Amino acid sequence: MANHFIISHLDAVGEEDLRFMWDVVVVGAGVCGAAAARALARYKLKVAVLEKGSDVCAGASRGNSAMVHGGFDPDPGTLKAIYNVRGNRMFDDLCEELEVPFERSGTLILATNEKDMEEVHRLHEKGEANGVPTIVMDRSALLERWPTMGEGAVGALFCPSGGIVCPYTLVIAMCENAARNGVEFFLNTEVSEIAPLNGGWHLTTKDGQAFDTRIVLNCAGTHADQLNNMVSTDHFKILPRFGAHLIMDREYIKWVDTTITQTPTTLPTGGHTKGMGIMPSVDGTVILGCDAVDYTDPDDVATTSKSIDAIVDYFKTFWKYLPISAVYPNFPVEGVINAYGGLRPHSDRDDYIIGEVPDAPGFINAAGIESPGLTAGPAIGEHLAELVVEKLSPEKNEAYRPGREVLKPFRTMTEDERKNAIAENPDYAKIVCRCEQVTEAEIRDAIRRPVGARSVSAVKMRTRAGMGRCQGGFCQSRVVEILCEELHLSPLEVTQSGKESYILLDKSCSHRFKEDT
Repeated sequence: MANHFIISHLDAVGEEDLRFMWDVVVVGAGVCGAAAARALARYKLKVAVLEKGSDVCAGASRGNSAMVHGGFDPDPGTLKAIYNVRGNRMFDDLCEELEVPFERSGTLILATNEKDMEEVHRLHEKGEANGVPTIVMDRSALLERWPTMGEGAVGALFCPSGGIVCPYTLVIAMCENAARNGVEFFLNTEVSEIAPLNGGWHLTTKDGQAFDTRIVLNCAGTHADQLNNMVSTDHFKILPRFGAHLIMDREYIKWVDTTITQTPTTLPTGGHTKGMGIMPSVDGTVILGCDAVDYTDPDDVATTSKSIDAIVDYFKTFWKYLPISAVYPNFPVEGVINAYGGLRPHSDRDDYIIGEVPDAPGFINAAGIESPGLTAGPAIGEHLAELVVEKLSPEKNEAYRPGREVLKPFRTMTEDERKNAIAENPDYAKIVCRCEQVTEAEIRDAIRRPVGARSVSAVKMRTRAGMGRCQGGFCQSRVVEILCEELHLSPLEVTQSGKESYILLDKSCSHRFKEDT
């Protein structure tokens, strides 16, 4: 922490303001926090991002469907609708600047009966009200575009502006860019107390650190209500809503070129879904999901057999309507290589909660950011930065750089590019993850980058090492070795995903197992 820092660039700074180490503290390094931090880096501001997890994008922004929503679904006039539409329009330029893979693959809402078609028309009307072009398709139009569409598909709504992105690649990219432009990140840093401090705020963390700041941006996801309720009498409640997803192997992507969902429905095993669907990923796999189950634990993202069964049972029925069913008549359960879950921070106000808290000046919320939060996040982050600029009137950071330097993945290189890469860096010739063709060069780079990887999971998110069919069965041991070499760790200190998720245990730890049993 830069203890010598003085806020000399702010207008009308009084002596009492010199106590503030930070101009802005952002709590939470998900999509909203990352976008806000990057936007604030365009100004001469001292910004800290506090993240309770062991890595950025450790919460709600990580465990979603990776969809960039078109914006036809939210109720017109709501903050969800406003920021969804605004955020969607930012993605082309944003992802180009940060070299993040992004595709406007479109979104298809499939109708399998007349009741579904009524919902299709309602969604079309919502889209018109939100300024989002959509196309109502009958069966003949469906077959013209997807000749192998299943027999029971009677029509659909198609949204061309829908897209797909890797959520953690996007968040990591925004964090890297913010860090390169001066924003400081503090991981494993959980805020436990917030108290007013003469025109600002005093934050205390669980491990006893203190952060004095002029402004707090509350982007804490499923914990945002806890922070707000510490400082304001205007309380709200975050109601975590769990969603599980399945990942299918690369061989199926050839027949999945757009996101296809059904209208909201009840699942065969109970529970509901906003719209269960099949989605291509920018990384070449296929994603299935998700359900919607109300939870009480704001940190519980473990997939359960019930959630997995719900998705499997649903697709055993829904599969026959999809174009891929012409190649695979029955849902190929054997093609599922992994499952993951995430929490949507649904609020008891049923809309996003964005803005400065009236009875807590300088405390600004971005709370209840559930689906379509990934899409809305960049726009929300920009708005949060605008609110800060209005309050502090900082100078522009003329040295700000909008992009980042990224190593091209070995798996996407041409043969000539591979030869040149190996000639320049011999570590490119060392394949660590055979399933995803990830090289040692890419893994070392992921560790060395700003806000770099510090765990096996962090390497996985940045490089895809361990995300293939074998799920790290062959490459994990080498990833552990490289982490040890780069970070000067003992193998016993390497974790799967921070805290005490150690990969290896020595004999002195064997008593733990005896106690547990």
